[in-house]
Amino acid sequence: MVGCACSSWNPDDGLGIEAFASIRADCSALRMILVPDSLWDDFEAWHGQLDDASLHRSILLLALQRGYLAAIVSPVHRYLVCQGEMSSKVTKQYKTDLREDWWCYSDPAERHQKARMYSGRLAELQFAEWLEEQGWRVENLEALGADSDIEAMAPNEVVATSFEVKLIGVEDTDFECIVRSLAGSPAGHHASPYDAANYLLFRAYEAAVQLRRNERGRRIVVVVVDDMAWPEFEVQIREGWIDWSRPGFLRGDHLSDFLAGQLSRYPELLSNLADTLHAVDELWILRREDGYRHVCELIQPLACLTTQHQGPGGE
Repeated sequence: MVGCACSSWNPDDGLGIEAFASIRADCSALRMILVPDSLWDDFEAWHGQLDDASLHRSILLLALQRGYLAAIVSPVHRYLVCQGEMSSKVTKQYKTDLREDWWCYSDPAERHQKARMYSGRLAELQFAEWLEEQGWRVENLEALGADSDIEAMAPNEVVATSFEVKLIGVEDTDFECIVRSLAGSPAGHHASPYDAANYLLFRAYEAAVQLRRNERGRRIVVVVVDDMAWPEFEVQIREGWIDWSRPGFLRGDHLSDFLAGQLSRYPELLSNLADTLHAVDELWILRREDGYRHVCELIQPLACLTTQHQGPGGE
């Protein structure tokens, strides 16, 4: 990545779609993975239009304009590009998922859902790079065929730890309020703190379910909460609303509706919630600040609920 335009672009040379095109031409990660040739013409044309309903713009283009494109592209270079070419190990699924094509959906709500899924894939790679900054060594990624999102070794480990990453960003209800506000309509809504705690617990459960397939080494659930969503979760996380030794859903305003939607996907959710969570070693909660900087807010032991546990650096 050293010397690539994605990390060395001078803002004085422009920050619009024309500048992005120049950067992309020089950047193998953008050109081969994030915005490949098969997508580029439509990508460029779409950004010549103004979406009045939601003001959607490319995550990558916005990152350029806000000064942190390198924070997104760096882990793509690091893990998925080899000698200027896309690694042959990148799976077919990730080739599809890492294309920024969510904008092609006509309905703003559907675009938002697809953009959130796309951001989740980027979050996996960004967390992997953050791990290495804490002294870990990434051994493999699901993007390259691993069973978990990330397999990494702490300095003193001899068996890799498996990580499953879930991103919490702007949820559908909040996005709908934004769209109504842009249209000049009343846009307020009541956000129950109990509903937020329940959603956090469910995302941790989802990750724990996915970690079942890994039987060697430690297993860690990671929930990354975006800065825009953080105020809805901060109190519940810092004040310990969830009893992780006996996890259970709190009685929120929409608990019945929420559970009805999730039980169709996870019929055993209520009966095996605690057992599933306690089958993994730890839960880490990170806050993703502006510019894609990560701050570790909580490390919660799950398999053995004690205060003695490793920090992010494996200490």
